[in-house]
Amino acid sequence: MRSYLYLLTAAALGCTDDGGSEGTAAVSGAAVYRDSATAHDGTPRQASSPPAQDAKLTLVVKGNATIPQVDPQCATDPVGRFEARYAGTMDIGSDGAYLTALAAGEIVTPSGCEIPELTVGVVTDIVLRAELTATTQNCQTYCEASARADAEASCGASASAAACRSSAESSAAASCMTTCTSQTRKIVAETSIGAGSLGQVDASALRAATFADVEARMVFDIIE
Repeated sequence: MRSYLYLLTAAALGCTDDGGSEGTAAVSGAAVYRDSATAHDGTPRQASSPPAQDAKLTLVVKGNATIPQVDPQCATDPVGRFEARYAGTMDIGSDGAYLTALAAGEIVTPSGCEIPELTVGVVTDIVLRAELTATTQNCQTYCEASARADAEASCGASASAAACRSSAESSAAASCMTTCTSQTRKIVAETSIGAGSLGQVDASALRAATFADVEARMVFDIIE
């Protein structure tokens, strides 16, 4: 797995490994699990990160626009609403830092009809979603962190709660592992960031993913 510094350098040079083209936007930040904020002795602790790996990341830019023509199949969609949808490979390093180079996207109505022409009015929301494959290692590290968070919420964060937390963590982790490994599952992080993060964008910038780079902290907190 490449280091985060190498990834940033590659992005600056326009090199991508996941189908993105030179000049397309990148998404970067920290990938962590939902975890306890304290150790059993009450001292602060940092959230654990997933093991180094590649994961799926999608980004959806939502907004309002002037759309001259809408596919009749999507005539019931809210007037003027669009979604610009992108995907890329989330390269998570050993320290939890990640970088994703986005490929050129598609602009569609909320129900998925292609929009061939539009004049962008305003971006209203930006939603990022990342998915880890529920491997045994990912399930184990996720469930350990999730159990710590649940036990802290149930027992408290003081040193006197250590015995309660240990017992609660053991039970919660076992239950989580059963759920995580019983079927084909994904461990998911999803977040919404400020609509102004992309700067000024028009239709061509949205199609080519040549808007401003995005930073986001992705917290994996649910199994689907």
